[in-house]
Amino acid sequence: MADHIPDASSDPARPVPQNESTHVAAAQTASRWGLAIGGAFLVLVIAAVLVLALVSSPGNEDALSEDDVRRIVAEAVGTEIAALPAAAGSDASSVQVQQMVDEAVGTQVALLRPTNTPIPPTPTIIPRGVAEDDDAFLGPADAPVVIVEFSDFQCSYCGRWYDETLPLILANYPQEVKFVYRDFPIFGEDSLRAALATECAEEQDKFWEMHNRLFDRLHEEEKPVLSEETLVGYAQELGLETRGFSECLSSQRYFDEVLLDYQVAQSYGLRGTPGFVIGGVVYTMGAQPFAVFDQIIQSELARVAGES
Repeated sequence: MADHIPDASSDPARPVPQNESTHVAAAQTASRWGLAIGGAFLVLVIAAVLVLALVSSPGNEDALSEDDVRRIVAEAVGTEIAALPAAAGSDASSVQVQQMVDEAVGTQVALLRPTNTPIPPTPTIIPRGVAEDDDAFLGPADAPVVIVEFSDFQCSYCGRWYDETLPLILANYPQEVKFVYRDFPIFGEDSLRAALATECAEEQDKFWEMHNRLFDRLHEEEKPVLSEETLVGYAQELGLETRGFSECLSSQRYFDEVLLDYQVAQSYGLRGTPGFVIGGVVYTMGAQPFAVFDQIIQSELARVAGES
């Protein structure tokens, strides 16, 4: 599964720099948000009932329980409400807002049915070295399989993938996989600030330590807001020189780097997190279990071996 952000506006969403106001024309758009969110909630509830009827037939071992559906719908509604303000400009019309909501709802409903089969990738093959850019990576630089993740540090599904799937990939394919992390901050300023924090930490060779600390935060009962104060506190906790880190973060030194990652993710057709490029192929399947990625990695290894 994946956290999604609608993208039907003619002015696509992007990370917002600190010197841009996030409250422009808020009064003019508040009523539109209320109507759109209300419609989204109603459609999700109806869709959940229909999906439950489809998947809870007798003898279906993979069927979702009613509790499962309720939980997923609640999670989806929360995701859409969180994403809407970041997705549309203040000049978005009510028609545009409703269109964005409808598309997002359709995506979430499609995700209600679990699958162990990879969603078919896009047919476009991205040349090696392009998708990974010069971003931080784990594993051998020349590994035969390259997995690029586009992710958001506030995304619960990204956190699940970090906890459950990534460790198994790295443990089972220590020499065969190069894992690259790229930013796709879709949940507003806190997500952008967290992405900037990892770039600033990389100046002191602590990218992965900050990356891990941010995802570990998702386990905390009371998750702190990802303010500059919180992030500087993490830097101190990780042994970084905090004055330089704070200057880097407050000046948004790596804003262009994060924005580039964001724009690249959109150009690849990604609309939610986590999204992946594996062996030059784009996958929008979200946080699937290790078995799904294992199948893709094995297939990619066989393809590479056949070409050598």
